[in-house]
Amino acid sequence: MQGPAEKRLDPTVSPLFVDAVHDRLRAYDGRRVGDRRPCPGCGSRALRKNGYQRARKTFARLVTEDGFEEVGLEVQLYECKGCGQSFQGDLSSWFYPRCEYARPIVELCRFHAADHTYSECERLLERRYGLQVDRDTVERYDGRFTEPPDSRAVAVGERRVSLAFLAFLFGEDLDDDPPFVIRSPTALW
Repeated sequence: MQGPAEKRLDPTVSPLFVDAVHDRLRAYDGRRVGDRRPCPGCGSRALRKNGYQRARKTFARLVTEDGFEEVGLEVQLYECKGCGQSFQGDLSSWFYPRCEYARPIVELCRFHAADHTYSECERLLERRYGLQVDRDTVERYDGRFTEPPDSRAVAVGERRVSLAFLAFLFGEDLDDDPPFVIRSPTALW
């Protein structure tokens, strides 16, 4: 089986934008997640923390000059005092069921899949955002949900960018353009 091909960033996208996206996503690396939830075995709420899962859960995979960089979360494990079952904490605020990447990345895939083929989405995510998501994964995410994706967008340069993704990265109050949005057709970089 062949590994992913070498990725290139879009030369028309500001490296400042890609760096800002990467910096914001890296802030989640190593974050501990997993809220308390009832035991899936017996329903008991009598639990004790039981360490963290060995393998970190993939939040996002970044495309850098040195290759791929994984941003991962540490998942809290719990043990039921009633039946002794060990299980993950609740990750529903971070991940959709059966999705490899975190909610914001899934929503970004769905946003672009509404207007592009899956192969175009893969290239677009790598070149505009510096994110690695293969086309098959984009296709699975696009077909998994019945409700349409959030289609609100803002123009960054001449490109449409998901407002929901930017709001996740840079804050909820994005009524105005983020500081890296340049309205002039002549870029400074």
